[in-house]
Amino acid sequence: MLEIRTPSRLHFGLLSFGNPSVAAYGGCGVMIQQPALHLTVDPAEHFSAQGVAATRIREFAERWSRARQRPLPAVTIRTKHTPRQHVGLGLGTQLGLGVATLLNCASQIGPESIESLAAAVGRGARSAVGCYGFRQGGFIAERGVETPGRLSPLQSRTNFPADWIFLLVFQAKRSGISGNAETTAFRQLPPVPLDVTNQLKRILYDEMTPALQAADYDHFSDGLFRYGELAGNCFVKVQGGAYLNQLSQRTVDALQQFGVRGVGQSSWGPTIFGLCCNRQQAEAARDYLHETLPGEALEMEITAADNRGARLIADTDCDWHNAVQNFSATLG
Repeated sequence: MLEIRTPSRLHFGLLSFGNPSVAAYGGCGVMIQQPALHLTVDPAEHFSAQGVAATRIREFAERWSRARQRPLPAVTIRTKHTPRQHVGLGLGTQLGLGVATLLNCASQIGPESIESLAAAVGRGARSAVGCYGFRQGGFIAERGVETPGRLSPLQSRTNFPADWIFLLVFQAKRSGISGNAETTAFRQLPPVPLDVTNQLKRILYDEMTPALQAADYDHFSDGLFRYGELAGNCFVKVQGGAYLNQLSQRTVDALQQFGVRGVGQSSWGPTIFGLCCNRQQAEAARDYLHETLPGEALEMEITAADNRGARLIADTDCDWHNAVQNFSATLG
């Protein structure tokens, strides 16, 4: 009767952490169409969750209930499709915001800000790219956490060209850092020097964003690679390099040897992305990686950016239809 579909998120790197003189985290990323999260909700005798992500759905639902100080509605939330967890695609944020949105609609709660929605399920403490991307899609640049407990302010949101295509490369048997391990990792990392933060801002604000607005593929790709590698080098103490492991580095090198210039790692990885000028180049790059890195446990997917964000769908005769219509009005 009611469903939500959300895109995944590629995160291109943080602007800062550990330096009290500047806002923490910040950075940029883009929403992508695939792999997508798909949840459905139906009336039931009591609240329940089913499917691959059932445990996390229940956890987010319980946080929502405590934040709203109201009981969970009598519904069943089912996972129809979900990306892999902890590979750099931002599933946790999309799942948490998706669950909160469905519960809001089922409880006839009216539209609310993305800040309020994220707070209800405890998302956006560091990066807010996935939060703004959930609501609006597109390429997101955010300034960094200026007030503890509040989302990092949105710097800009830009539509991504439909014909620029991402090749995603996953390591089938490897996940990135998450949860308590991520918190520990940030404690171990040295602060990002101010001059590095300033370099990252110049690349993001003065090169990448104008190039994207002009649909200048070459200049955006060059800036994207330099931004990601500079941001990644801030994690050398944990990763050993700009990327998660040696296979990640070999994947980046192979894509650049093929001629894909906008290559990087999403968040902690191990997902590596290559921004291609069209689908034909993405398919050729995929084939090249199969030939260049034989025997490696790599999985690949080709996808376009997502400029819409989350999509809510309800039957017109559904009891929640009006709530969905109102809530959808706040989406991008």
